Parts: sequence; C-alpha cells; structure tokens
Amino acid sequence: MTLALAVAGAAVGVGAAVSPANAVSRANAASPASAVTPAAAAPAALSGMACRTVSDCMAVGANTPTMPTALAAERWNGTKWSRVAMPHPAGTVNVTEAGVACPAARECVALGLAYPAKGPGPYAFAEYWDGTRWADGKAATPGSASELTAISCPTAASCYAVGQYTPKGKTTFTALIEHWNGKAWAQQAAPVPRGTFSQLNDVSCSQASFCVAVGTDGSGLLIERWTGTGWTETARSGSAVAELWGVSCPATTSCYAVGGSGTATLALRWNGKTWSPVAAPAPAGGSAPLLQSVSCVSAARCLAVGDELTPKVFADQWNGKAWKLLSVTTTGGHLGYFQEVSCLGAASCVALGSISPISAAWRSESAFWNGKSWKVVPTV
Repeated sequence: MTLALAVAGAAVGVGAAVSPANAVSRANAASPASAVTPAAAAPAALSGMACRTVSDCMAVGANTPTMPTALAAERWNGTKWSRVAMPHPAGTVNVTEAGVACPAARECVALGLAYPAKGPGPYAFAEYWDGTRWADGKAATPGSASELTAISCPTAASCYAVGQYTPKGKTTFTALIEHWNGKAWAQQAAPVPRGTFSQLNDVSCSQASFCVAVGTDGSGLLIERWTGTGWTETARSGSAVAELWGVSCPATTSCYAVGGSGTATLALRWNGKTWSPVAAPAPAGGSAPLLQSVSCVSAARCLAVGDELTPKVFADQWNGKAWKLLSVTTTGGHLGYFQEVSCLGAASCVALGSISPISAAWRSESAFWNGKSWKVVPTV
C-alpha cells in the first residue's frame, strides 16, 4: 500500500521486495530527534496517508524518493497541504516513512524505516502525533532487520502493524506483525508456510478483535486473520509473482483485498467464512496492471486504485455485486501512479499518488474523487 523508497543498504536484511508498488521489479524507549523536516523544502516523496474527514488528512514520507535523509509529514485542512515538522531517530543515515493511521482527532501513529550509521541492519520505528507535533519512538525490532509498512488502529490504544523481518542467523525474511497497546509495541506470532519467505503489505481492522493482513508467501497469496486471541493463516494458490497489496474490512463479515498477478489485477472478497475471487477490470491494452490500495465505506461501496507500467492510473468501484472500471480523467494536474486511497463516503475519496513512479520524475500529488470526477491537488 505504501512505497518503499530506495535507501542505502536496501539489500541488507529486509531485502528489495518490500515495495508495495514493487518499484524495483516494476522499473518500501523513544530516541532523541536528530533532525527535523524543514518548513520550506523541496517537494516530499509521500508514501502513506490517513484521512479522518475530507478536510482532515495526514500524509507521511521522506524528503526524497532516493537516499532519503529526513522525514516529511503534510497535513490537509480541506483547502491545502502544509508541511509539518517530523523528527527521526538519532544515529541514522537514511530514513523513510511508510504507513500512518489516525484513530482519533488528535492522534496519529506512523511507521518508519531507519538505516543506522553503525550496528545491525535497518529497523522499524514509530512516530506519534498529538495534534500539535510529531515525536519519534521505537517499535519492536526482532531479528537482524525489520520493516513495518502498514498500520490499522481500531482504537486509539490498539494498533496493528505489519511488514517483514529477517530472523537472526537467517538470510530470508518472514512476515512481521506487531501490536501497540497505547504504551509499547510487541511482536505477535504470524503463522506462515515453512521454508518460504513471506511479507505482509497491508492490514485492516474493523474492530479490536478482527483484522486482516495481506501479502505474499513467495509462492502465492498470503492472508492472515486476527480473531482477538491469535492470527490464523490462509494461503491461496497462485503464481509466485501473485501478491496482495491492499485490504479493507468495513465489517467482520466483509473484506476486500486487491493486488496483481504480474499480468492481471487480483481482487478477493471475504464473506465472513471464505475468500473468493472477484473479477476486477483494468484498462484495455495496458501492461502489468496492479491494484495498489482499496478503501470501503460499506460492504456495497469500495474504491480500488492502481496503475500500469505505461505509466497510467486506473480505478475500480465496487457496487455490492461487481467491480466496475472508472474513468480517471483529472483536472488540476497529472497522475501516473497511485499509492493509496481513503474513502470517507460513497462519493468522497482521497487518493495519494505521484506524477510518475520513476524516482527522477517523482512528485507527490493528491487526488479527490467526488463520485463523478477527480481533482488533482499538488502536495507541498
């Protein structure tokens, strides 16, 4: 769901297959702040977003899509985006943000990845917003390297984050799930098939006792479900390149997961008992279409966004029975790549993207859907 930015040592520990957009294969106790994002800076490379209302969104990322050295956060007030200072852990040479969730009006939790100047491999960290400022802190950091890429908070004192980590003494990474209880992070057991690598790209919680996380186990799709007492794993058959990148659960009996197979889009539906595939269209003539993110306001209203190698963006809308391809004719700017979408109503969605998935041409953009058309609004 978020873009893992290219940083130094990307081949160490967590590996290069992290990016929810898979940009590599398609051309991701509190410490003192060592740096703060300047108020006036070059356009940020934003990679995660959360919206509580159509006039209250928070987006996080870094100061550049390659070799980022400072974090970036921007806030939407219904009229414009403005930069918010964001510290990062001391002793790091490269840092970036991934996902963010805002469970309360004055509370947000963001996930980051830090590469230390010395010591072990990259590690996950967390940032906390109190309505006024961001403060940096620690997440659980198992193994020799770890990364958290997505987060969902059913309450202000309960957040679930997913990603991957490399166990000590191992060379392959495996799925990582962590829980925040309002005071500290703790790793939770993530059952996955033995002998394969695995990673989780997104998570959605409809309530504290029900969450779904999605990704890949290296040989096909990987789905983990939280029951309130533990995680259970469901691996569906599929090609080795099949992967789920986004999931949204408006209820315990209704979830929608999206991704791609390398040659076509993927969409799955959960009815409370089983998962079943549902056709999700992509524009004709495209190459390697991939649905990056999905957001549902109910079991009958969802919006999924994606892109192709062209690059070209597209969107699918769920009406309760089928996915329908939407026109993505924009005003106010150009989008070549979609990262994330957040829907506040059946005809009110906010998407985060960029004019291009290529680092040299990167510029983050936001796009607002009113049920009929898209309006692109540049970020700072």
